[in-house]
Amino acid sequence: MAFSLNYKMFFLLVNGYLFVTTDAAAPTLLEKVCQKTVDIDFCLNVFGSDPATRTASLPGLAQIAIDKATDKAMKTRADTKTRSFFASDPKLKDVLIRCVHEYDSALAALRIAPVDLGKGHYADLYRHASDAARGAVACERGFIDKSLPSPLTRANLQLGDYCNIIEVIAIN
Repeated sequence: MAFSLNYKMFFLLVNGYLFVTTDAAAPTLLEKVCQKTVDIDFCLNVFGSDPATRTASLPGLAQIAIDKATDKAMKTRADTKTRSFFASDPKLKDVLIRCVHEYDSALAALRIAPVDLGKGHYADLYRHASDAARGAVACERGFIDKSLPSPLTRANLQLGDYCNIIEVIAIN
């Protein structure tokens, strides 16, 4: 009899009782965290490719997420600032300049996050991750409000996803 399951099953009969055990691997800490995020695939793809996540503790995963979020925010802020210099449409230039300010606020929140993590202040860590995510949302909202196509949608969504991972870790 063949089983087409992802794990092996073992049957044990002791004193008339049937016991079933499995040889299935327990989900990793990263998988447990990612299952609680808004975008599971993003979480698994981004963090699964980082060898440091395989052995990281929950605070270690949080620090990796903070580092990745900070890196994304810094790159997006720099890209946004460059775009604002070259924007010829005054409405677009205005929205881009607002986005630079939103990313300044996001970066300020993300710079405090490692301190929160180190002190075990998880409510503050959650709040600062949420503040950073709100900056990306506010940036995107600026384009919507002015009926402009956003060149930053993907970056804004990614920062939000990184921050969501930090939030999930903070409440665990």
